[in-house]
Amino acid sequence: MICICLVIGLVLRWTKRLPDTASKVMGGWVINVALPAAALRSVHDLTLQPAWWLAAATPWIGVILAILILVPLCRALGWSRHRTGALLLVAGWGNTSFVGLPMITAFAGSQWLGLGIVIDLFGSYLALSTLGLAIATIADAGHLHLRTIVKRIATFPPFIAILIAFATNHLGRPEWLSQTIDALADTLTPLALAAVGFALRFDRLAGHLLLPLGVGLVCRLFVAPLAIFLMYVGLGHVGDPESKVAILEMAMPPMLGASIIAMDHDLEPDLVALLIGVGVPLSMLTAWGWWSFIASW
Repeated sequence: MICICLVIGLVLRWTKRLPDTASKVMGGWVINVALPAAALRSVHDLTLQPAWWLAAATPWIGVILAILILVPLCRALGWSRHRTGALLLVAGWGNTSFVGLPMITAFAGSQWLGLGIVIDLFGSYLALSTLGLAIATIADAGHLHLRTIVKRIATFPPFIAILIAFATNHLGRPEWLSQTIDALADTLTPLALAAVGFALRFDRLAGHLLLPLGVGLVCRLFVAPLAIFLMYVGLGHVGDPESKVAILEMAMPPMLGASIIAMDHDLEPDLVALLIGVGVPLSMLTAWGWWSFIASW
């Protein structure tokens, strides 16, 4: 599915069957419809375990780590705020849902999908709907305007959906409503990947984007999971199943939702698309390597 949808986006651009603004339209659907529906679907009837909260915090830790590393590095290299914002969004957030959940099933077993959903929703989604949107706004506008940021977060559809999902977690839903939410949520992966594929330009890989591409992927695929691994080592819980799932989720490729937000704010769309296009297939190998490493503890 991942490869097919990326290729569909590429083919649609190469054949010029869609206008140049098509990725914006597809991204608009993802942000305003598919992401909220995915949040509503994930939370329903979810039972939380107390031991899962540290794992749910790991995406937040990963984002803070990315800020601490990438902001001074980008300044030292003289990169623009748009490039810095793009790297923070795409390298700071991992794809803990449609790549991460199948990885959990394959490596840890389907019994840990509940923990994966908690990490995705309370970690990645919630951080993206608040901190991620603030980063995108500051990188786009060039300054911190607290009222504007708070307004955007409060009116951000995925954030509203998370609040609704919390409030209605254990309420029954009629079958037609559940089917509608599922159908809308299922559009997230194909449309987000098609939007990225539409913006993907491999001809720029060897140019000035090669260094920031490497920086983003190293931060996302190696530094983030290593930091969480060392955290669990320090806490003495590195052998626990919860820690292994959390480390695996932190080894995921860049998050599609974060990439859509970055492109929606015109934060170096070419770089963002390359980080997804290269990072997703590369993560198939690196995630296996991380799981082989942590499974031995």
